[in-house]
Amino acid sequence: MKILKIYSGSLRNETHFQFISLAQKLISSNPAIVNIVADRMGEFNTAVELESKLVDVVRSSPYTEQLEEIDKRLDRNIVGLNAAIESALHHYNPKMVEAAKRLSLRMKSFRGEIENKPYEDESAAVKVLLNDLRTTYAADVELLSLDGWVFEISDAQTQFEETFILRNKEWASRPQENLRDVRKKVDTTYRSMVELIDAYGALNGYSVTGEFVAELNREVTYFNSHNHRVKHDIAHCEPEEIPNQVYSGYAITPTPLVLYPTNKKTFRLELGKDYNLSFKDNVEVGNAQCTIHGIGAYKGSKTVTFIIKRFV
Repeated sequence: MKILKIYSGSLRNETHFQFISLAQKLISSNPAIVNIVADRMGEFNTAVELESKLVDVVRSSPYTEQLEEIDKRLDRNIVGLNAAIESALHHYNPKMVEAAKRLSLRMKSFRGEIENKPYEDESAAVKVLLNDLRTTYAADVELLSLDGWVFEISDAQTQFEETFILRNKEWASRPQENLRDVRKKVDTTYRSMVELIDAYGALNGYSVTGEFVAELNREVTYFNSHNHRVKHDIAHCEPEEIPNQVYSGYAITPTPLVLYPTNKKTFRLELGKDYNLSFKDNVEVGNAQCTIHGIGAYKGSKTVTFIIKRFV
């Protein structure tokens, strides 16, 4: 029973720290595991503490939120371009269908280029795509009247690059270690601890490490499946129906079970880790609203309603 590999390179800064701090808690709360990795524990704790401080710096930058909003705009426009191309695949004009097929193949390639990639790599891929749309595929873009989408993507990309430069300049002016380098240090130390734990289990059996490994592997599986570069839209979640509530004179805040279906498996999301809740009209008798807000690996929101009755 070995510890599964965490694909940490595909995790955003916040998500990376979320996983690594969780792993730190699991290790620290198990004296037997602490004993196995004792030689690495001090180095690991120091690196995690430094990563925490640098993640706070990232959070405090006004450009971080701006980049996220511009990134969402880019995503929306690329989704719109894809939809327009897919629609043209069903056009009655064979020439337009052929143009759509060529563009569809290019967009599929683009999606593969940006999957699970950081901002820098995604930005570079967008620039290459824009160049292709203006040169190699210019005739196809013109035939399908997609110039507007190309302009919107280009404008958002320019905004993104300008804001990214401003954020990097701001970070460079601060007397701090580089977050990327610290993440590498944390990952290297974490992997060395994993190797020690796996080696101990292989030599001595898994009576000491088995329960810990199983628990850590559940978290690794969750983060590998949920927390990639591209966030999942909480709008696709499937919350359970909230039963009728009884009027109490106070705010009523039920907590529905929230499931998220994927092609392979349906995941149960965790309150405070994957989503938060907000409520509206949830005091008086009548229709009330519960809104699920994606956090961590999830974005967007979804609102469900429930009924407050004087008596059930």
